[in-house]
Amino acid sequence: MIYKITSLLEMLKLISGYLVIVLALAFVFLFKHFPKIKVLSWLIKIFSGLLLLIGLVLSFLNGYLWKHDAVSYRLLPPYVPLTYVLHYSWQHYFVVPVVTIFFALIVFWGIKWLNKKFNDTFFYDEEPYLAALGILVTSWPNCLIFLSLVLFLGVFTHFIILCFHPIINRRTKRGSLRNAQTAERAGILSEAKKSEAVCASSKIHAGDFGTFSKASPFRLSLLYFWLPCALLVLLLSGIISKYVGIAQLSI
Repeated sequence: MIYKITSLLEMLKLISGYLVIVLALAFVFLFKHFPKIKVLSWLIKIFSGLLLLIGLVLSFLNGYLWKHDAVSYRLLPPYVPLTYVLHYSWQHYFVVPVVTIFFALIVFWGIKWLNKKFNDTFFYDEEPYLAALGILVTSWPNCLIFLSLVLFLGVFTHFIILCFHPIINRRTKRGSLRNAQTAERAGILSEAKKSEAVCASSKIHAGDFGTFSKASPFRLSLLYFWLPCALLVLLLSGIISKYVGIAQLSI
């Protein structure tokens, strides 16, 4: 019976994870921005509480079943020390959620620390919360696949953009040059105003060319990878558990 209820609660956790991520993605799609940090913070707290609550329910249920069984009641005090029961509950029902929450906190504060150290050049304000939320819903050890996937996609996309950056720059330069030539030929203006307009246009586009001629630095944010990657890992959780070596890190 305990196994059936455990499976039901695991399914509840999985459905809750799907619901949180899908609703967040729908919010971004509809409103073109991420939920407020306060909302993300509450989602993290609620989901962390849900993980601990599931462990607590399973612990009490296991104790209840042991107590009413003709054999297993001897696994409870006064026949065995209370520490045995606590250790069993910790090992089977609490260690995974606690490790998951702890790891989410490490990543959360790690991102915050990196941002502070490098003057907010790496991450947006929402990213620590999105990363922590993704870790909580994917759980240990699948959260390692989640983080690896986000970093891989970030590096890969950054590499692609670096490869095509010179081509984009050249096309942008040509577009600016055409615009400058069109502006010089457009309309019928008095000689004085036309001269002023051409001068102003020349100054603007000269500045543009100066900007484009320098390989202006850019950074690719991971902001839009966190939620989709969390959803993908949730969808593939069964395959990951069976066929990916990460399952060896299960606790």
